[in-house]
Amino acid sequence: MWVEKLSIKNIKCFQTLDIPFGSSKKRYSWITLLGENGVGKSTILQSLGLLLAGPEAAKELLSRPTGWVQDPSEPGKLSITIHRENEDAGVFGEEKVRRAFTYSYSVTGDGPVKVGSQTYTEPVLIETPSGILSWLRTNAFASRSQGGWFAAGYGAFRRLTRVSQVLIPRLDQPTRASNFRAQFDEDQSLNSFERWMVYLDFRQAKDSTDVQAKRMREVGERAITGLLPGIVKIAEVTSDGLIIFEVNNRKVPTISLSDGFRSVIALSGDLIWRLLQAFPDIDDPTQASGVVLIDELDIHLHPAWQKNIASWLQKVFPNLQFFVATHSPFVAIGAGSDALTLHLESSEDGEIKITPSPDLSTYDVDRALRSSAFGLKSTYSPQTDKKMQEYHALRRKRQTLSGEEKARYDQLELFMKDARPIESLPVPGSLEARVDAFLEEKLP
Repeated sequence: MWVEKLSIKNIKCFQTLDIPFGSSKKRYSWITLLGENGVGKSTILQSLGLLLAGPEAAKELLSRPTGWVQDPSEPGKLSITIHRENEDAGVFGEEKVRRAFTYSYSVTGDGPVKVGSQTYTEPVLIETPSGILSWLRTNAFASRSQGGWFAAGYGAFRRLTRVSQVLIPRLDQPTRASNFRAQFDEDQSLNSFERWMVYLDFRQAKDSTDVQAKRMREVGERAITGLLPGIVKIAEVTSDGLIIFEVNNRKVPTISLSDGFRSVIALSGDLIWRLLQAFPDIDDPTQASGVVLIDELDIHLHPAWQKNIASWLQKVFPNLQFFVATHSPFVAIGAGSDALTLHLESSEDGEIKITPSPDLSTYDVDRALRSSAFGLKSTYSPQTDKKMQEYHALRRKRQTLSGEEKARYDQLELFMKDARPIESLPVPGSLEARVDAFLEEKLP
């Protein structure tokens, strides 16, 4: 499965928004959402999560959508177009097989509003009945290993538990709703990886010939270590359920790892576990297709990790479609030349506009930050910006400076010469400086 289009109407900060993520001829495997705080990046990801979860799971995740409708006198609407992959369950149609499916939900607010023939007086999520949605409910939205099309969502608060605990060697099966739980519940820790490793270790200790447990552990370890820099591997699982990593030849339990390591382990461990449960008959579920939503991917990651995390994820999970929100230029430029980068911004009338950004993969960080994708006029500190502006303002009228202004100009000229915030600043007295002075004097 992959997503072609999302439409949002009267939802939170969006009046009307149509976002194409590709077409039947062009599929983007990595979509980066950029924009300042409050322009709706998380809302887009959560809207995708609700639609990909299916009606029943969506109502479980968001039982009361309070605050979702912008104008409560009208219903909000969420619509999506998804595509079926060859390996996805079910076939719709006989003579002409359908591959693209569009379906919608309506969302109500606190005031009375009519949807179809029924009036609603409280916030509620309502699916738009259709034959397509009925078919998808049976095929695409099936839970566990019943052939459902894979999708999962992760919020900004991705973490392993910080509590040292004795883990019971058992593992609950994932449900459709649980695939998106961390996206809607900030308090939800991603401890599936830890429980899963303890469970597999218990199975192997109980039966050393358990080939399935061995295979699952190998696939899981390979996926997790493929997303961590340096020499990292799982050294052991202790008898009391503690997982020990070997990081650059040093053994460290998960509760003592840095937040960056823990964030990546939590995400990758949870994702690979869910893929293994969804595709039990595939030798390597990391090759399966599906959609993954990740909010604020850059959290806790060093810039070197931020620059590489997109390529690491795409290498380990080559057939997943990733939707990622970030504030990091490193994540944006690291997504590669084939990524779709979308920039959200608020106009003067409060409407949110979304525009495709240029290919950022050839930009350095400074150029990316000053491009339309991030919109920074300067990447210097506010203090340096202020000094530079003051220097240039005094320089333009240096022939008429007062004594106090001349003393300040001299101070700033020393600052510009010593700190050199602009590397191309001409050396005083040089030909370049004299040309600049002539042009400033002669040009209006």
